[in-house]
Amino acid sequence: MALLTVLFVAAFSTDAEKLAYESRKVWSVDCIFDNRAVLSCLEEKAYDFLLFDFEAGGGYPPNVLTEIYAQYPILPIFLLSHQHCTFIEKTVFATDMILGCFSIPYEFSILSSTIQNMLEGKIVPIMDTYTIDPLTAPLYTKLQGQSIEIQIVRNFILQAAQKNTHVLLYGESGSGKEVVASLIHQYSKNRSGKYVPVNITCIAENLAESLLFGSCKGAYTGAIDKEGLFSEADQGTLFFDEIENLTLNLQAKLLRVIETREYYKLGGTQKYSSDFRLICATNCDLEEMVDQGLFRLDLFYRLDVSHLVIPPLRQHKEDIRVLAYNYLKRSRKHLSGDALRLLYNYNWPGNVRELFNCLERAVFAAKASPVLFPQHFDI
Repeated sequence: MALLTVLFVAAFSTDAEKLAYESRKVWSVDCIFDNRAVLSCLEEKAYDFLLFDFEAGGGYPPNVLTEIYAQYPILPIFLLSHQHCTFIEKTVFATDMILGCFSIPYEFSILSSTIQNMLEGKIVPIMDTYTIDPLTAPLYTKLQGQSIEIQIVRNFILQAAQKNTHVLLYGESGSGKEVVASLIHQYSKNRSGKYVPVNITCIAENLAESLLFGSCKGAYTGAIDKEGLFSEADQGTLFFDEIENLTLNLQAKLLRVIETREYYKLGGTQKYSSDFRLICATNCDLEEMVDQGLFRLDLFYRLDVSHLVIPPLRQHKEDIRVLAYNYLKRSRKHLSGDALRLLYNYNWPGNVRELFNCLERAVFAAKASPVLFPQHFDI
């Protein structure tokens, strides 16, 4: 595992030497003693986080931190102080840029593990930090964001996982429907079984029945005896993405399986059973499709037992900062303040998927620069 690169703004050389020695196996530390030099360091190198001693020499710390935040708004910052952290929190006005505050003296193993957990999303990054139950930690690492909208989605996941009812997810393309479906499975009683994702659009109509139900040898030219997706998802979860593309013929057969938990392989007479959890997703208005005769009303009622509308990214733009930071970690690059404002001002019709693609192109355009500026983006 690569060492985390750290810029340490230290108050005393003894503190810098102590941290550099204690952290040598997990961090690569660059030390400076003038807090006004932070910006010039960030222009030359991308750091995983900034460790800022509040008593370090240079400029007035709150002003320096505000200036850092203005230019590098997604750079994680942790404070060290000989004073009580409550005093620091009242002094630093731009508190949303500070992920944590640690009193000196500290025990390095605790400091290191706490910072690592914060960076990985296992501890919520706010000044008054609290520990998340390890069982729910993936909700914060796989479904990133701190907005009310994303918290509502997390709450729905936990509630839906406790039941065994079918779930219908609505959301625009790229909004994270499959992420939500996989998390519901991960927390459900079926989590020991397989999670089987299927994009209905990718199934050729002449092969759909064989893929879903399985087939017997001789059922059609070239057919072999094989299991289908219903069998594969037994005791697990079957996820149908873009369910609106299922033909009316297959809708009727799916309804039968949902009602009886029984099915026949294509070309066979033996009855099979499967106990699976069904989660479906769509970016269409299924009720409107019912009115148009394109979707069965009885199947719609069966699927729409518990439903969630996943918000598009334009409705929770405050999460762009954390999404971008986590995505850019592997490239060791940061967004400038102007670049972040550019991302905030864009409407994101392709949602989170489009954001990640946009960041990937910007990383390529930036080449060796550790900072992404507006000119590196094509939006």
